[in-house]
Amino acid sequence: MHLRSVHIQDIDFIVAQEARSDFQSFIGRWSRAEHTANLQDADQRYLIVEEDGAIGYAILKGLQSANRSIELARFVISQPGQGYGRQALRQLITLAFEQHHAHRFWLDVFPHNARARHLYESIGFQVEGTLRDVEKRGEAYYSLIIMSMLEAEYRPLLHEDSADSRLADHCR
Repeated sequence: MHLRSVHIQDIDFIVAQEARSDFQSFIGRWSRAEHTANLQDADQRYLIVEEDGAIGYAILKGLQSANRSIELARFVISQPGQGYGRQALRQLITLAFEQHHAHRFWLDVFPHNARARHLYESIGFQVEGTLRDVEKRGEAYYSLIIMSMLEAEYRPLLHEDSADSRLADHCR
């Protein structure tokens, strides 16, 4: 499994994942035009997770942040529960800290997304707090939990599993 930069033809895969009813309460939906425009934004990086074809995608934001704070704005694995998310997330963490020189790598997650919260916590993300009723979907408001990993917390992870220190090599 590896990460690669998104090509314009990958936008159909991304839009299809966002349109899935089983992901509806976990991720936002952007139009094909929004994704296409975002590909041109130097402050963002789109990545495809591949294992014999596309199995997921991620969007990093804040690549030009003076504060070196990079956001994992979107992270979707098309077949949850098979370990691909854990592998891909480890590669994304390495990419953020090693290639993009992040000081802070952060994300938000809905409180009801227990699978994702468990994954993030098990890898070392720390809960920072909750943004209450911050996102409106339909007529309902939803809160978001903010989680992050700091550079000082990332460094020890490299020594826990020697394979992690080589993960950046798999990020094409």
